Amino acid sequence: MNPYWERLGAALTDTSGIIVPEGKDEPAYFEDLRTHLRQCAASPELISAVVEEPGFVGRKIGDSFSGYLLATADYHWLVFEPIEEQFYCFWGANTNALGAYGVCGNPLYCWWE
Repeated sequence: MNPYWERLGAALTDTSGIIVPEGKDEPAYFEDLRTHLRQCAASPELISAVVEEPGFVGRKIGDSFSGYLLATADYHWLVFEPIEEQFYCFWGANTNALGAYGVCGNPLYCWWE
C-alpha cells in the first residue's frame, strides 16, 4: 500500500478553486475525478521530472526534482513531494523522461489538468 494515499485521501475532499466544466453536475464531476484517480493508483516509487516552462516558484527551469508516485494514466503522473507536502503533476511517456510544467497544489486540480 502506498503510504501517501492517506494524505491524498484527505486532500481529495477539497474542491475549492477547481473549475467545473459548463453543464457538468459538480458533485458527480468531482466524484468521477476521485474514482478515476483511485483506478489509476500506482506503487509509491520515487520518480523525477525536469522543470519546464512555466516552472514553479523556487525551482529553476531545467532543474530536476522528485516525488512519490500516486497515480498514472495516459502520460500523466500524480506525485507527492513529502518534504514540501505538495502534489505535482508530471507528464511523459516513461519515468526516464518526465517533465513538470508548473501544475501543483490540489490533487484534483493536478489530475484534472
